[in-house]
Amino acid sequence: MGPALVGRGFQVLAVDLRGHGASPRTVAGLSVADLAADVAETVGDEPVDLLVGHSLGALVALELVGRRPGFARRLVVEDPPGSSSVDWAALAAGIEGDTGRAATDPEALRRELDAANPTWPPGEAERRVADLADCDGQAVAAALRGGVAFDLAALLAAADLPTLLLLAEEALGSNLTGLDRKAAVEALRDGTTRVLPAGHSLHREALDPWLAALDPWLAGS
Repeated sequence: MGPALVGRGFQVLAVDLRGHGASPRTVAGLSVADLAADVAETVGDEPVDLLVGHSLGALVALELVGRRPGFARRLVVEDPPGSSSVDWAALAAGIEGDTGRAATDPEALRRELDAANPTWPPGEAERRVADLADCDGQAVAAALRGGVAFDLAALLAAADLPTLLLLAEEALGSNLTGLDRKAAVEALRDGTTRVLPAGHSLHREALDPWLAALDPWLAGS
């Protein structure tokens, strides 16, 4: 996604959330509000032309623009989770298992990801394994088991800026389903919703459709 946005004239900054990548490890402070405060501190006071958030990052982006109007001029929200659409205990267990395997048997995990995700671009499985190896899986899993409190519809309703909501197909593994999905789409005030032919990781599974949805929206916003 980053190179594609650079090709469209953007200067791209990819932020490692707390507990992820090169950011500090932690046993606390992993709420959406905490992560949003970290991103705000990292980015600074200059308005962002385009803020993009996927999954947890989508919640963080929505929290940011709600708390700090003017932080971004435009917002892309990619398949945010619904509070009742996700089995949080199973997700926590999966994160612990995958991050552990990324450290102890990365090649086997890469092969499994390649086999399970034939639409991913070349090299994406390696990047995913590296991401998992750099993630503090135990702390993230503990935060999920401690309870995930958010109101996605309220966050979307408070987003007072042009917003593109990109959703995965429910049958292919979207994290926003059923009544959660209906409420989210109806709550979007200044926005456009597009459903792409892919599962939760839209930018991995369907980058070309992702960009095909983005370009006309950018031109019109």
